[in-house]
Amino acid sequence: MQTTTVTLSKKSGKGITDGVISELTAFFGVKPGCTEQLRQAITRFDDMLHNLDPKANEKIGLRDSRMVLFDNGTRMLWTTTFETDWDPYLDDALLIVGVQHFMDWMKYVTEAETLTSWVVSAGGADILSDTNSPEFLEVVQKNSSGLKAIIQSVQIPATGYWNALAATTIPEIRKAQRVETAFQQVLDNPEAAEALQHPALQPLLEEAAD
Repeated sequence: MQTTTVTLSKKSGKGITDGVISELTAFFGVKPGCTEQLRQAITRFDDMLHNLDPKANEKIGLRDSRMVLFDNGTRMLWTTTFETDWDPYLDDALLIVGVQHFMDWMKYVTEAETLTSWVVSAGGADILSDTNSPEFLEVVQKNSSGLKAIIQSVQIPATGYWNALAATTIPEIRKAQRVETAFQQVLDNPEAAEALQHPALQPLLEEAAD
């Protein structure tokens, strides 16, 4: 029997990379009778990500997150891509996104028993769910390896991964969008017409014409 060995990397953990982006693919079991509760928790997690401060998200490096219930609600797929290295990504996600948001949906998966043990060893759910607690930062930093281990226990490296914007970071993409918006404002300003005739600005005009 051939054994496949998964090598952990600083950049992607157990996942693989394309450019600056790493992928994470994890399969969880759903606790019997908890499909609807998990579905609602996923919706809350999704809403939280949609309302996350863009600056905070830039620090995390989160590119996307997808959670899929399948096999008649008995299993869940979680895929996410990120720009930072594996350890900083999870550390920042726990602190900025909030470990309580992860625990909200993870308690409905079959790995919850391991999660409960990790929470107890990390200082208890009360500390971990109170992001205003002075103990929160210290507890999460000291014990984040526990949650990382739970995620990696159900993580499977993608066989192949491709991203069209793999060479570009979120800050670079957003800056390009701001520059495009600002330049469009210049183009729409009649007073800028004469200045835009200067040969040095020809490359910008050619880009704007595409």
